[in-house]
Amino acid sequence: MTAITPLIRHYGDNAVLVEWDTAGFNATVSDQVHALAAQLRKTPIFTEVMPGYDSLVVSFDAEDLTLDEVTQQVKTALQADSDICVASESRLVEIPVSYGGAAGPDLAALAERIGKTPQEVIALHSDREYRVCMMGFIPGFAFLSEVDPVLQHPRHATPRAVVPAGSVGIANWQTGIYGLDSPGGWQIIGRTDLDMFDAKRDAPFLVEAGDRIRFVPQ
Repeated sequence: MTAITPLIRHYGDNAVLVEWDTAGFNATVSDQVHALAAQLRKTPIFTEVMPGYDSLVVSFDAEDLTLDEVTQQVKTALQADSDICVASESRLVEIPVSYGGAAGPDLAALAERIGKTPQEVIALHSDREYRVCMMGFIPGFAFLSEVDPVLQHPRHATPRAVVPAGSVGIANWQTGIYGLDSPGGWQIIGRTDLDMFDAKRDAPFLVEAGDRIRFVPQ
């Protein structure tokens, strides 16, 4: 796959934004984002390196570095590895999921709308490996890479007041896992009993951006 050259620009007084020009999810760009993030984290001079679907924010202490210095560091990291478009070694995490029923209240309706059986939806959703592209909007929420095109479906027009922690949903082309109980409009097709976020753990987040996920039907 051919690397795509990103745009690098100042992002406030103490951050640099690296942004790729792409429409929708692009697996090559996702590989570049996370490979660059891994490269930058090798040098402990940044306060945070935050990957997204098609961008990366690098923040720093303005007392130690300047915007121009950080911009050059990013350019050097991009040029350092000719294989930057290839994802670095990443962790594979298996997520057990109870699909349908009370755990996945939208599974049956979604299956009917796309002309599939619930079992076919489960098979399509669990058949591929996903990347954790970014974390947010609540602690532990994992935004994952694209689902099979057949499964792509818009959010609910009216969000639910509460979606339980561990819920697995679909929103347009992406799938994701709720880290905490939260309002949300995703199509909920299942739920995992794993704690995606636990503030009492040494590592509060079960998964991190760059990890790979495989759903295991229970």
